[in-house]
Amino acid sequence: MQLTGNEVIEALKNEEIEHKVWTAEDQTLINLDPLFLFLEQKINENKLVSGEIIISGDEPIHLSVETNVINLPLRYVNQISKIIINDPETDVNVYMFVDHPDVTRSGMRIELAASVQSFLDDRESVMSKISLFFDREIQNISKNQAEKDEQAENEEPTETEKKD
Repeated sequence: MQLTGNEVIEALKNEEIEHKVWTAEDQTLINLDPLFLFLEQKINENKLVSGEIIISGDEPIHLSVETNVINLPLRYVNQISKIIINDPETDVNVYMFVDHPDVTRSGMRIELAASVQSFLDDRESVMSKISLFFDREIQNISKNQAEKDEQAENEEPTETEKKD
């Protein structure tokens, strides 16, 4: 699948992106199969696609897979439009995103999964790469949250300090 920059911009502005959201109750009950099925179906229809799983919690974790010609979330229409306007036809890729305050300083991690063609050629290995990416980033978020909690506990004044 290949698109020009202007074709992507037109699809974004006309809201021709296929988007679907699922929820997971917690980090241990994430079913990626519907996401992968949706991704494959829409790629076979030559559509730009955005699939997202939201893991419930005080600060939900957003796991997304999107197709695009650039490694920015499709929701960043203005930024994408400025960067890819008049770009020649290029391969559409599958990108993986994790949005959460504790994933990175910016609150988002983005990585390339594969080109759309590679996904179609070897779906199993790309799905495995996506699964491993999500697992790793969820572990990083848990680790970062634990470190933040530990720092907060260490900063709390002791009973003696409170009396002074």
